[in-house]
Amino acid sequence: MKKSKITVKRVWKKETIAKNDEENTVSIPLDLIREILTRLPPKPLVKLISISKLWYSTIRKKDFTDLFLARSLIRPCFLFTFSYAAANRFFFNSFFYKSPSSLHRNTTSYTTLDQDYTISSPVRGLMSCHNGSKVVIFNPSTGQVLALPKVKTRRKSVLSFLGYDPVEDVYKVLCMTMIQVLYQHRPFVWGEHQVFTLGAETKEWRRVDCHIPHFPATLGLCKDGVVYYGAWSDSDRNESLVVCFDVGSEQFRCLKLPNDVEIQTNHRSEVVNYHKKIALVEQTYGGVVDLWVLDDVEKKEWSKKYLVVPSWNDLVGQNYYFRCRGTIWTGEFVFTPHSQPNPSFIVYYDLKKDSATRVEIEDGFPIKNVFLDHVENPMFL
Repeated sequence: MKKSKITVKRVWKKETIAKNDEENTVSIPLDLIREILTRLPPKPLVKLISISKLWYSTIRKKDFTDLFLARSLIRPCFLFTFSYAAANRFFFNSFFYKSPSSLHRNTTSYTTLDQDYTISSPVRGLMSCHNGSKVVIFNPSTGQVLALPKVKTRRKSVLSFLGYDPVEDVYKVLCMTMIQVLYQHRPFVWGEHQVFTLGAETKEWRRVDCHIPHFPATLGLCKDGVVYYGAWSDSDRNESLVVCFDVGSEQFRCLKLPNDVEIQTNHRSEVVNYHKKIALVEQTYGGVVDLWVLDDVEKKEWSKKYLVVPSWNDLVGQNYYFRCRGTIWTGEFVFTPHSQPNPSFIVYYDLKKDSATRVEIEDGFPIKNVFLDHVENPMFL
């Protein structure tokens, strides 16, 4: 098969062009163009699609997105969310890990989103965001926003989680519409559950059955086609549990936690990645962390890990509350601030070496949130 080519003409003075038009024409194979484009940050690609119809179709093709994602998946990064109250906007930027003592900003430009939205954890570079009953998909790499159809509900507030099914290669949004009251200092909720499939011919929300009455208490974490999140059950005992939503089958199941484990409010508990396993973190002050690791999903077996970060007060001081965000691809734990220290910084902890490192983020905005293992996605919404 003959390879497609893109013809590029160099710009010279008019008289030179007239004499040497053929000599100054360079043919670049399309495969080479694609290879070059996959090495660019996603945001410039938004502008490059306007160069020509060929570039437009090349960049927007699924095989180009898949090639770009394949490169991104082997080089995950941190996605930082910064808060700027005066503009009522969230600012997003990604940083690559260079060493335990440094981060490399991927691009000097930010993408932004209205600060009224509540954002979920990114899944393969995309985020689900909700505000009241409005749900949108946001690509922090390109800055594009896709508004989904209005959720079918009479209720005023919704929660949303984004998931990815690797078998069917589709993204789905799980939405829960809530009626919430306080019962024994905990949310007691009756909910409806709906699913929206990105890219489906039928662009509407579909009802799904959930026989586990519960209220989500943490952000979700999508792993191997399943979204995991911490929750409180709507039972007399008001138990803490981890709910699993299978993105492919659209079915729910629950994993009961050990009897002495209780999910806390105000981000004191989080579902995180622990060396490619699901874990529930119980946050404490002073660099002390309790981890409950899900060793076997089918048998619902948990094991407890206990961490004490050395010289914690020397690293962060005594007045800041930090959250353990789990482990990254290097095996190191990452701690991020819950409040806003000045200057902003994060902490790495290497369990094998029993050593911790403070890394300052010189950005000018206070850190709102940090997401680990983020991959940049050029997908156009």
